[in-house]
Amino acid sequence: MFKDILTFLKGIFDRFWVLGLSVIIGLYIAKSLGGQSISSAVLPVAGIIGISVILMLFYYPQLIIFSAVIMGHFIAHLGRIGVTLPVGLSIDALLGIALAILLVDGTKDDFRHIKKPEFIAIFCWVGYTWVEIANPISPGPVAWFYAMRSMSLYYILTPVAVCGLIKTPAQFKSLFYLLIPLSLIMAFNAIKQDIVGMNEYEMRWLMTGPIRTHFIRGKMRVFSFLSDASTFGAYAAYMATLFGVMAAYPKPIKFRWAYAVIALFSFYAMMISGSRGPLAIIGVGGMVYLIMSKRVVIATLGAVAGAGAYVFLAFTKIAHGNYNVARLRSALDPNDPSLLVRKAKEAVLSVYMADKPIGGGIGSAGLWGERFAPGTFLANTPTDGLYSRIWMETGIIGLYLYLGVFIVLVVFMGYRLWFIPESQMRQMAVGMYSAFVGILVASYVNEIVGQVPLSIICYSTPALVMILEHWHQTGVNIDDPPSLPRAPLD
Repeated sequence: MFKDILTFLKGIFDRFWVLGLSVIIGLYIAKSLGGQSISSAVLPVAGIIGISVILMLFYYPQLIIFSAVIMGHFIAHLGRIGVTLPVGLSIDALLGIALAILLVDGTKDDFRHIKKPEFIAIFCWVGYTWVEIANPISPGPVAWFYAMRSMSLYYILTPVAVCGLIKTPAQFKSLFYLLIPLSLIMAFNAIKQDIVGMNEYEMRWLMTGPIRTHFIRGKMRVFSFLSDASTFGAYAAYMATLFGVMAAYPKPIKFRWAYAVIALFSFYAMMISGSRGPLAIIGVGGMVYLIMSKRVVIATLGAVAGAGAYVFLAFTKIAHGNYNVARLRSALDPNDPSLLVRKAKEAVLSVYMADKPIGGGIGSAGLWGERFAPGTFLANTPTDGLYSRIWMETGIIGLYLYLGVFIVLVVFMGYRLWFIPESQMRQMAVGMYSAFVGILVASYVNEIVGQVPLSIICYSTPALVMILEHWHQTGVNIDDPPSLPRAPLD
């Protein structure tokens, strides 16, 4: 009899649990609204949405990578409009979920790439950053945690997640195509800021201090939805390089004109950001593509165009009255005052760092240094560029290791791409690789690689190249249009 009662109750629960839960939530919302507590009323709805999103990510884990890329574009914007939730940790959470899915539900094949040189080099760097937590002069574990995320955590979790979750050429292309609307949104908002001006919350953020670096010679530097003008300028230059490479694809390709238009919009957005360093992304990225194209005609035309642009900026005064052109031209001036100041700071810093081979500890410089170690020499010394910050926080040992990791990535990615046959997917990867190399060079003057969304995009690049090479070697169709199936390579 007792068993029959349990069966009866279970049947009722299975049939009416959704209705019962809805009634309970409805009563809670009504009570909260009656007490004029709107935040409490919204809480269960937000909870249901959050649980639904998490469940969807478990069923379609590729969305984790897409979500991390999208979130990286708008984290800074959400902070400006007053969102009090810890949105800065959302990417950490997404990458953590990706790792959990791979560990619980993944297969051995999902981790096939971690023994390759790129991953071994990254693991060496990540291990060094973890040892840095014991640095005796560091600001402490809290500063280490916050500063380590972009420097180390994303560096390893992103390629692991991409290698494990991107399983088909369609998903590879979807990740690339996702950058099209995002780059246009960023560019159009920047152009709006330049023409119409900043809105109320953007001006409120600028007046908290950033206006000192964003209003130069009577001209406001735009930043779109990103954290600052320098980061946005680098982002726009990356997109100009990426889509410029796609527009230069030597075979017939659909929407070539669209790629060219996106590249032009992104280049213009870079100019009105007032950032000069990102010019190196386009210049270096363009040279890398000319080499990777393996075509004499393209390489010759590109070299002539690049030389012409360099001569125009370095040896003429044409259009010097235009603020944006003059700003770019100053980037090639060896006597530029900001460059001389940077050299003087490096000379002073070299004296201070002489007896600190492992640095002052992660989180001791830059914004995190100002927050967790105010008043110290490193906190009061502008980092200027990414490599200066790495030097300050991890010492000369960390700097050489960091640069060594990038050399390994650049060499092995270039080697893998060189032997992949020409296709649109290879062109996508070559575009990302070319812009990635440009980012590494431009990081000398700006902290670019560790800034979202570029950190997620750049850290994904080695993984995407390894995936593409694996598909080519195992007979997966990466040609466009698709060719007949073939046997795996020996």
